[in-house]
Amino acid sequence: MSYFKSLFRKSLERSYTAAEEKELLELIAQSQHDEELLRLLDEVIAETDEELVLPEHRAGEILSIILHTRMQRKKQHRLVRMGWWAAASVCLLLGASWFYFRHSARTIVPSGSAALAIQDIRPASQSAMLTLADGSQVALDSLQPGSISNTTGAAIQLQKGSIIYSGGQQTAAAYNTLSTPRGRIFHLVLPDGSEVWLNAASSIRYPIAFTGTERVVELTGEAYFEIKQAATKPFRVKTGDHQEIRVLGTGFNVNAYTNEPEMATTLLHGSVQVVSTQHKMILKPGQQAVMNNDAIRLQQADTSQVTAWKEGMFQFDNTNIQTVMNQLERWYDIEVIYEKGIPDIRFGGKLERDLSLSHVLRILEISNVHYQLVGKKLIITQ
Repeated sequence: MSYFKSLFRKSLERSYTAAEEKELLELIAQSQHDEELLRLLDEVIAETDEELVLPEHRAGEILSIILHTRMQRKKQHRLVRMGWWAAASVCLLLGASWFYFRHSARTIVPSGSAALAIQDIRPASQSAMLTLADGSQVALDSLQPGSISNTTGAAIQLQKGSIIYSGGQQTAAAYNTLSTPRGRIFHLVLPDGSEVWLNAASSIRYPIAFTGTERVVELTGEAYFEIKQAATKPFRVKTGDHQEIRVLGTGFNVNAYTNEPEMATTLLHGSVQVVSTQHKMILKPGQQAVMNNDAIRLQQADTSQVTAWKEGMFQFDNTNIQTVMNQLERWYDIEVIYEKGIPDIRFGGKLERDLSLSHVLRILEISNVHYQLVGKKLIITQ
C-alpha cells in the first residue's frame, strides 16, 4: 500500500493525526496524485456496492479539503477537467459512478473560501409550445396527456415529454411548429414515424402530413433525428438560407443555433449529404460537416459528446468557455456577460443536466474563474 493510499484510507476512517492530515492536503494539492486518487475513489465505490456511507458532516469535511487545496494554477490558456471534481463529489457524497458530477443535499463551501452566495437556478423540465396551422398556440406543459384538438383533422397525441403525429383526415397542406424555450427539451414523432429530439431554445417547422414527393422540415437550433427510410421520399432538413441536409434513412445531429459561429451536422449512422450554395458533402458515420457561411469542412466527431444533451448530459472535451457558456445560457435561461473579454479557458468532462446552476458554477469557482450572478445575469469578471 502506497503512503498516499494509507493517508487517504486514514482520512476516511478519521484515524489520522494532525500532521498526517496536513501532509495529505499537501499531496492532494499536487497534480501527480490525481490518477491514484481516482483509483482509490473507485476502490471505495467497489467495496460498498451501494451508496457510500459517510456522515454528512464528514463528507463535507473531506470535500472541503479537496476543493480548498486542489486549485488550478492560473495560466494564459487553462484546461479545466470537470471529471476530476466530479469524481471527488460523487464518491464522497453519493457513491455513484465517479465520472459524473451529481448534487448532494446541500452545497458544500470550502473552508476559508471566498465563495459568492448565489441564487440557485434549477434546469426546467420538459416542455414546449406547439403552433398549429391556424396560428393558435398550445402550451404543452399545461395539457394533460391525450389528443390535441386542431382544425386540420390531424391526429396529434400528447404523451409525457413527447408529441406524436399518426395521420388523420387532412388533405390540404398545413404546417405546425414545435418550439422549445430555454431550459426545455422535447420529443417529436413526425407523421411518417421519424423521430426528432429538440434541444433547448430550438424550433422545427413540419407538415402535418408528408403528401408530396419529399419530406421537408425546417430547423432552428439543435435537434437529433432518427429518420424512417423511404427511398421514394427523400428527407431534407433546412437550416437557413441555401443550407440543408439531405437523407434517406439515418440518425444524425444538427446544431444550427444562430448564436454559434458555425453549423455542425454529425452523422451517427446511415448517410447524409450537407448542401450549401456552392458545395455538397456526403458524410460517413462518425463524421461531422462544419459549415461557416458557404464553406464546409469535414472532420471526425466524438458522437457521444455531440449527442450528450439528448442523454441528459453536458459533455465537453477541450471546449472553449464561450461554447460552454452558450449551453448554460440555453439550459438555465441565463445571460452570460464577459466583463473583461472572453478568457482563454477550456473545459473537459461530463455533468448531468439536472444539476442546479449552483453546482455547475462551483466548478467555475474552484477553477479560479471569477464571476457574479445578478438575477439571471452571469457576469464573468476576470
